[in-house]
Amino acid sequence: MKKGYLWLFGLGLCLIALGWGMKPTSAANIDQVETAVSTAPHPNYSASSNMVQQQNGGECDIYAVDLLGAWVDAGAMEGSFPFTSLNDESCTGDFTTDVLPMFTEANIWFEGSQACTECHFDNSEDSRHEMDLGTHAGILAGADVLSEPPGVPVVIPGDWENSVLRARLRNNRMPPGWEFDIEETNRDGPLLEHDGGNVYAVELIAAWVDAGAPDGDFAWTDTDGGDHSGSFEADVLPLFTTPNAWFEGSQACVECHFDNSEDSRHEMDLSSYAGIMLGGDVLSEPPGVAVVLPGDWENSKLRARLRNNRMPPGWEFDIEETNRDGPIMTVGKINRATTAGAGCDIYAVDLIGAWVESGAMDGRFPFTSLNNESCTGDFTADVLPLFTTPDAWFEGSQACTECHFDNSE
Repeated sequence: MKKGYLWLFGLGLCLIALGWGMKPTSAANIDQVETAVSTAPHPNYSASSNMVQQQNGGECDIYAVDLLGAWVDAGAMEGSFPFTSLNDESCTGDFTTDVLPMFTEANIWFEGSQACTECHFDNSEDSRHEMDLGTHAGILAGADVLSEPPGVPVVIPGDWENSVLRARLRNNRMPPGWEFDIEETNRDGPLLEHDGGNVYAVELIAAWVDAGAPDGDFAWTDTDGGDHSGSFEADVLPLFTTPNAWFEGSQACVECHFDNSEDSRHEMDLSSYAGIMLGGDVLSEPPGVAVVLPGDWENSKLRARLRNNRMPPGWEFDIEETNRDGPIMTVGKINRATTAGAGCDIYAVDLIGAWVESGAMDGRFPFTSLNNESCTGDFTADVLPLFTTPDAWFEGSQACTECHFDNSE
């Protein structure tokens, strides 16, 4: 069933994850009358015909992830919330109509994406990570509610930046090319033989980090409980510098992260001890964003990037990260005036982020669209479908609830 601690968050939202193919969903304008918003299969979230009749001013476009972000940052409530559209309009979204569908509907994130709720449908052992992404209560309860009661939060109301769901919707597992395994048997990488003992690659790196991440020798324990000694230079560094180290055909990490320069992805150098310890974005966020916390592997960013699959499964790897915030969604915006307006577009992951930072409530929440409009989404309509609907994240993506459907083993 579940093999790892933080997923969690086979969100497959799954979520969601961390984008869709990049299209819009809909929510209401904050200074305007509330309305219900329904969703249609990817590529766009579209207002229902009934809602369209109620609208006077068009829709607010926003990336799905940004819409979630607006909802979360507004408290993640089960109701309305403000957000800013891609056109910098102030809009209002609703949890039920704008957020929830991102978990419960197929094709929301990309063409063919499963609904998150195909895997994460209940707080039971039959649901992946005992997680229910089909309701507001289930999303706030989080994952592993039976094995780690009361559950491991995936949403921190008011704090999308640090919500686990955000990372699972946006971050690709490294190195790119991992085959998705719903049983998570490949989560700790390949089984290696060192010093006469066997150890999984991720566990070897973990032993090094928990030993203080020394530029030298460290102790590790093999799969049979035997004690061994390894060294950073001989045993750890090659996992970053050698092709095929993680699986047949895997790139060396240093093919993309080779220097602390703008030409290197995330300005990160994984070719040396000093570079690894500096971390990423050393130029744009000096002195750098740490990927390794000496003595604390559990909370090191590197751990999550090596172990966690981006949700929902099936994302096409984009080295430019243009699909990182999911599809653009259009959230219905109602103006008091009769002039037509632009839609509230937001990336799926940002939509979830807005919901979480709004308090992750079971209702409406505010978010800001891609055009900087203040919009409102709804958990049930906009967030939940991202977990419960197939094809929500990309064409062929499973619903999160296919694996995470209950709080059970």
